[in-house]
Amino acid sequence: MAESAKYQLEELSPKRWIAVLCILLMHAICMGSAVLPGAYSEIIIGGWGVSPGAFVQLTMCSFLAGAIMSIPAGILADRFGVTKVLGIAMVIAFVSSVARVFATQAESFPLVFVFSFLIGTGLAGMNANSVKFLQPWFKHTMSTGMTLYVSGAGIGVVSLMYFAGALFPTDPTAMFTATSVVFAAACVVWFAFARMPKDYVTIKDDYSAKAIKTVCTNKILILVSLAMVLTMASSASYAGNVPVVFIGKGVNPADAAIWASILNIVGMPSNWIAGPLADKIKRIKPVFITMAVVGSVFLIIGWMLPLGAYTLPLIMVGAFIQWGNIGLVKGSVGLIPTLPKQFLGTAGGIQTFFQNLGAYLIPSFLFTPLSLGADGSSVTEIFFVLCAVFVIASAVVFLFVPELGLKGKLMQEKMAEAGPVE
Repeated sequence: MAESAKYQLEELSPKRWIAVLCILLMHAICMGSAVLPGAYSEIIIGGWGVSPGAFVQLTMCSFLAGAIMSIPAGILADRFGVTKVLGIAMVIAFVSSVARVFATQAESFPLVFVFSFLIGTGLAGMNANSVKFLQPWFKHTMSTGMTLYVSGAGIGVVSLMYFAGALFPTDPTAMFTATSVVFAAACVVWFAFARMPKDYVTIKDDYSAKAIKTVCTNKILILVSLAMVLTMASSASYAGNVPVVFIGKGVNPADAAIWASILNIVGMPSNWIAGPLADKIKRIKPVFITMAVVGSVFLIIGWMLPLGAYTLPLIMVGAFIQWGNIGLVKGSVGLIPTLPKQFLGTAGGIQTFFQNLGAYLIPSFLFTPLSLGADGSSVTEIFFVLCAVFVIASAVVFLFVPELGLKGKLMQEKMAEAGPVE
């Protein structure tokens, strides 16, 4: 068990916190930018004459971009280096955010949709390669690193939605302009400080067909990816649609925006607790499954009951318990023992493809049609009840995934040392 002890005591570089802060910052600005149109639902739906269904697709379109671009992003990172590919993806997203300013000024919904879609390039690059970027830094504490990275999405959404309501409640053009300025600053931080560890040995993949075959036939990755699809469909749905559903429940638009911000603020610490907790007890499965089921029960009750004083507290408790699970399942990709490290970009790309495809298709073409009101003009609370049901389904899938935390690795080593059972 000497190797096990060595694995447990492996020293990690303190610079890992700089690395995770760099990618967290970029995740925050990309995700916040992608769903920022959600802050202007009244203007886009009422003023521009856009249907509720088309508006939901606008808030989800960056995930469609992630589905299309994630596999190429992962393959390119395996071939040419992860920091280069991430940097290029972020520049494309930044340029798209600038272009969207002019599209918004012209009140052109098709162009706003296109440039919001292209902002998803940055999300595709990060979500496909976050495992490859963070694994050399965090190693056996990937749950901590990944949940910190994932929390960037909530930070970005909360911050930009708040400033949209506080500073530019009726002027989306001004808000999109300010966001582009922040985006530029975040890109400067990335190129200045984002690095791989000094002792990191780059093993580049020159045979992508082999990488794709190896990844696509990995049974553990298939299960983790399915759990991620179900989880991400829920997480993405909350990103830009909470105010619309709160308004449908009878909350006035101003309060609905505030409630949505509160919900995101309360949900963020879930990431900061879930990852360190899983690393502390050296088990991922019990943390993930408990959070998914218990949190979803609170959310279902909160959304289904008639509007009252208990509505927001119930949903807040559910969000606090549940929302950290997405980082746990995504970080699991970097802990699969049968995945070669040089193929982590491809693995992350394929997993992100399904994750983002589900994040776009499921809310847009399943949750929305099933949750439209009687008059077909508004999305009801059934939208988020379905989200909770899908998260519970992800917990069922995760039951069949072997334990990928340190306890699971130590158990595998013991079994290997014991040899085959006669």
